[in-house]
Amino acid sequence: MTMIRTARPVEYEAIGAVAVRAYTEAGNLPKDIDYVGVLRDAADRAAKAELLVAVDDDEVLGTVTVVQPGTAYTELAEPGELEVRMLAVAPEAAGNGIGQALVEAVIDRARHDELRRVVLCVREDAAPAQRLYRRLGFERRPNRDWEVAPGVLLLAFALELDVNSRIPNGQVV
Repeated sequence: MTMIRTARPVEYEAIGAVAVRAYTEAGNLPKDIDYVGVLRDAADRAAKAELLVAVDDDEVLGTVTVVQPGTAYTELAEPGELEVRMLAVAPEAAGNGIGQALVEAVIDRARHDELRRVVLCVREDAAPAQRLYRRLGFERRPNRDWEVAPGVLLLAFALELDVNSRIPNGQVV
Protein backbone atom coordinates (compact mmCIF):
# COMPACT_ATOMS: atom_id res chain seq x y z
CA MET A 1 0.00 0.00 0.00
CA THR A 2 1.38 3.40 -0.98
CA MET A 3 1.83 5.92 1.81
CA ILE A 4 2.43 9.66 1.44
CA ARG A 5 4.54 11.16 4.23
CA THR A 6 7.37 13.52 5.01
CA ALA A 7 10.64 12.28 3.53
CA ARG A 8 13.33 10.88 5.80
CA PRO A 9 17.03 11.70 5.42
CA VAL A 10 17.85 8.06 4.64
CA GLU A 11 15.57 8.40 1.56
CA TYR A 12 17.09 11.57 0.10
CA GLU A 13 19.42 9.78 -2.32
CA ALA A 14 16.60 7.59 -3.66
CA ILE A 15 14.27 10.61 -3.90
CA GLY A 16 16.86 12.49 -5.94
CA ALA A 17 17.36 9.52 -8.24
CA VAL A 18 13.59 9.10 -8.79
CA ALA A 19 13.22 12.81 -9.58
CA VAL A 20 16.06 12.78 -12.11
CA ARG A 21 14.75 9.61 -13.80
CA ALA A 22 11.19 10.92 -13.94
CA TYR A 23 12.17 14.24 -15.50
CA THR A 24 14.72 12.66 -17.87
CA GLU A 25 12.44 9.91 -19.15
CA ALA A 26 9.52 12.32 -19.59
CA GLY A 27 11.72 14.72 -21.58
CA ASN A 28 11.11 17.52 -19.06
CA LEU A 29 14.70 18.59 -18.47
CA PRO A 30 15.45 22.04 -19.87
CA LYS A 31 18.47 22.00 -22.17
CA ASP A 32 19.87 25.40 -21.12
CA ILE A 33 19.73 24.85 -17.35
CA ASP A 34 21.50 22.33 -15.11
CA TYR A 35 18.32 21.14 -13.42
CA VAL A 36 19.63 17.63 -12.71
CA GLY A 37 21.62 18.91 -9.73
CA VAL A 38 18.54 20.62 -8.30
CA LEU A 39 16.41 17.50 -8.74
CA ARG A 40 19.06 15.25 -7.23
CA ASP A 41 19.54 17.45 -4.12
CA ALA A 42 16.59 16.22 -2.05
CA ALA A 43 18.41 17.14 1.17
CA ASP A 44 18.44 20.81 0.19
CA ARG A 45 14.74 20.71 -0.68
CA ALA A 46 13.97 19.08 2.66
CA ALA A 47 15.96 21.75 4.49
CA LYS A 48 14.37 24.71 2.68
CA ALA A 49 10.84 23.42 1.98
CA GLU A 50 8.70 20.42 2.85
CA LEU A 51 9.63 17.26 0.99
CA LEU A 52 6.93 14.62 0.68
CA VAL A 53 7.49 11.10 -0.55
CA ALA A 54 5.27 8.29 -1.80
CA VAL A 55 6.55 4.94 -0.55
CA ASP A 56 5.44 1.35 -0.78
CA ASP A 57 7.30 -1.01 1.57
CA ASP A 58 10.06 1.61 1.90
CA GLU A 59 10.50 1.83 -1.88
CA VAL A 60 10.43 5.46 -3.07
CA LEU A 61 7.83 5.74 -5.83
CA GLY A 62 7.39 9.50 -6.03
CA THR A 63 8.05 12.87 -4.48
CA VAL A 64 6.83 16.45 -4.37
CA THR A 65 8.27 19.60 -2.84
CA VAL A 66 5.80 21.77 -0.91
CA VAL A 67 6.86 25.42 -0.96
CA GLN A 68 5.79 28.31 1.24
CA PRO A 69 5.86 31.84 -0.27
CA GLY A 70 9.06 33.82 0.10
CA THR A 71 11.30 30.79 0.63
CA ALA A 72 14.25 29.47 -1.36
CA TYR A 73 12.21 27.31 -3.75
CA THR A 74 9.37 29.77 -4.40
CA GLU A 75 8.57 30.43 -8.03
CA LEU A 76 4.94 31.54 -7.86
CA ALA A 77 3.56 31.37 -4.31
CA GLU A 78 2.35 34.57 -2.74
CA PRO A 79 0.99 35.03 0.79
CA GLY A 80 -2.01 32.75 1.32
CA GLU A 81 -0.78 30.23 -1.24
CA LEU A 82 1.11 26.94 -1.19
CA GLU A 83 3.22 25.90 -4.16
CA VAL A 84 3.74 22.49 -5.76
CA ARG A 85 7.29 21.98 -7.07
CA MET A 86 9.23 19.11 -8.58
CA LEU A 87 6.47 16.51 -8.69
CA ALA A 88 8.09 13.28 -9.83
CA VAL A 89 6.97 9.67 -10.07
CA ALA A 90 9.28 6.74 -10.76
CA PRO A 91 8.72 5.80 -14.42
CA GLU A 92 7.86 2.19 -13.52
CA ALA A 93 5.15 3.47 -11.14
CA ALA A 94 3.62 5.99 -13.56
CA GLY A 95 -0.09 5.66 -14.20
CA ASN A 96 -0.85 4.23 -10.75
CA GLY A 97 -2.25 7.43 -9.22
CA ILE A 98 0.91 8.33 -7.28
CA GLY A 99 1.30 11.75 -8.85
CA GLN A 100 -2.33 12.53 -8.10
CA ALA A 101 -1.96 11.33 -4.49
CA LEU A 102 1.08 13.56 -4.00
CA VAL A 103 -0.70 16.63 -5.38
CA GLU A 104 -3.76 15.84 -3.27
CA ALA A 105 -1.49 15.71 -0.19
CA VAL A 106 -0.34 19.25 -0.98
CA ILE A 107 -3.94 20.38 -1.46
CA ASP A 108 -4.88 18.77 1.87
CA ARG A 109 -1.99 20.57 3.57
CA ALA A 110 -3.12 23.90 2.13
CA ARG A 111 -6.67 23.32 3.33
CA HIS A 112 -5.42 22.28 6.77
CA ASP A 113 -3.39 25.51 6.93
CA GLU A 114 -6.47 27.45 5.76
CA LEU A 115 -4.72 28.83 2.68
CA ARG A 116 -6.75 30.19 -0.20
CA ARG A 117 -4.90 28.69 -3.17
CA VAL A 118 -2.42 26.08 -4.40
CA VAL A 119 -0.22 27.17 -7.29
CA LEU A 120 2.26 25.51 -9.60
CA CYS A 121 3.94 25.90 -12.93
CA VAL A 122 4.60 23.32 -15.60
CA ARG A 123 6.42 23.28 -18.92
CA GLU A 124 4.16 24.15 -21.82
CA ASP A 125 5.03 20.85 -23.53
CA ALA A 126 4.30 18.65 -20.47
CA ALA A 127 0.83 17.54 -21.57
CA PRO A 128 0.41 14.59 -19.13
CA ALA A 129 1.17 16.82 -16.13
CA GLN A 130 -1.22 19.48 -17.39
CA ARG A 131 -3.97 16.87 -17.76
CA LEU A 132 -3.42 15.76 -14.14
CA TYR A 133 -3.58 19.30 -12.80
CA ARG A 134 -6.70 20.16 -14.81
CA ARG A 135 -8.39 16.94 -13.65
CA LEU A 136 -7.74 18.02 -10.05
CA GLY A 137 -9.38 21.39 -10.70
CA PHE A 138 -6.36 23.60 -11.37
CA GLU A 139 -6.98 26.40 -13.84
CA ARG A 140 -4.55 28.34 -16.01
CA ARG A 141 -3.23 31.68 -14.79
CA PRO A 142 -1.53 33.08 -17.92
CA ASN A 143 -0.72 36.35 -16.15
CA ARG A 144 1.69 34.34 -13.92
CA ASP A 145 3.46 32.40 -16.70
CA TRP A 146 7.20 32.95 -16.87
CA GLU A 147 10.21 32.00 -18.94
CA VAL A 148 12.76 30.09 -16.86
CA ALA A 149 15.29 30.21 -19.72
CA PRO A 150 15.15 31.45 -23.30
CA GLY A 151 12.50 29.34 -25.02
CA VAL A 152 11.45 27.47 -21.86
CA LEU A 153 8.02 28.76 -20.89
CA LEU A 154 6.44 27.64 -17.63
CA LEU A 155 2.65 27.81 -17.53
CA ALA A 156 1.06 28.83 -14.24
CA PHE A 157 -1.91 26.99 -12.74
CA ALA A 158 -3.91 27.64 -9.57
CA LEU A 159 -6.50 25.80 -7.53
CA GLU A 160 -8.81 28.01 -5.51
CA LEU A 161 -9.64 26.51 -2.11
CA ASP A 162 -12.70 26.94 0.02
CA VAL A 163 -11.19 27.08 3.51
CA ASN A 164 -14.56 26.12 4.96
CA SER A 165 -14.45 22.68 3.34
CA ARG A 166 -11.47 20.84 4.82
CA ILE A 167 -10.87 17.21 3.99
CA PRO A 168 -11.38 15.34 7.29
CA ASN A 169 -8.61 12.77 7.00
CA GLY A 170 -6.37 14.69 4.65
CA GLN A 171 -3.39 15.10 6.90
CA VAL A 172 0.06 13.98 5.87
CA VAL A 173 1.85 11.90 8.50
